Amino acid sequence: MNGSLLDIFKIDRLGKGIFAKLLFAVALLAGVSVYFTPLGDTDFTAFIVWAQNMMGNVDLMMNMSPADIPLSSGNIIYLLHLLAADMFVILCGFIYCGVYIRQYRLEHGVDEPGDSGYLIPPRFLVPISAGKLALRIFVVICFSIVMLLPLSFTVLYLFLIFIIILPVLSMYPACYLSGDSGLIGSFPEMVKVTKGYYLVNARNMSLIVCMYFIGSWITSWLMSFVPSAAYVIEPVINVFLALSFGRYVGMVYCRMREVPGGLRIGAKLHREAGDK
Repeated sequence: MNGSLLDIFKIDRLGKGIFAKLLFAVALLAGVSVYFTPLGDTDFTAFIVWAQNMMGNVDLMMNMSPADIPLSSGNIIYLLHLLAADMFVILCGFIYCGVYIRQYRLEHGVDEPGDSGYLIPPRFLVPISAGKLALRIFVVICFSIVMLLPLSFTVLYLFLIFIIILPVLSMYPACYLSGDSGLIGSFPEMVKVTKGYYLVNARNMSLIVCMYFIGSWITSWLMSFVPSAAYVIEPVINVFLALSFGRYVGMVYCRMREVPGGLRIGAKLHREAGDK
């Protein structure tokens, strides 16, 4: 990983670029499917009218029950389709991260410095096998489904806390998909590996999150004027940023393994090694 922020968004630079393009296309198909081939019923008129009545009648809101919510089975199926599509795009970012780390390690030998100019410890240069990576991706998918509800609650109601823990939490897939740690061992490892890099990770990840919100604002504006264009542009932006986020996590993870504790500590160790 070099110092250019633009490298984060060069998602096609992964090996020969074929896998990255294929992953982008598959994720994009999942994203546009909710607009062009939606499952279930997309008509929420009854729910919108009900919600407006709730907002204007506090007593009615206090006495309502879940059975009073006018959502048909078709509405629920559509919401599940929407949720599954968004989750799949996020998982594609995880997959990109795992493949990036594996490709990086295949390209750097034991005695060859990484992009930062430092020698990587040999045990962090062993690339995970393709079969093991595929198995771990499946485990991450299952684990993400289990953690979907608590993470969704955190994002919706505790967004500030989510942003604070994101630079640490996002290293979990890298620790696990790289093969360096197990499913449970990746939790303490993600905290350990982030030491010395928290602020720079927070800055770069916040940049990607801000770009997501800007993209959402632009597509919401377009939805009022050119809906067909917004149906395509929104998934393109979401997929691009998800893969960019996965690329950044993979890039910085490789750097953190090369220079544990940050560049200052790494430079100190480099000087001490030269003195000897």
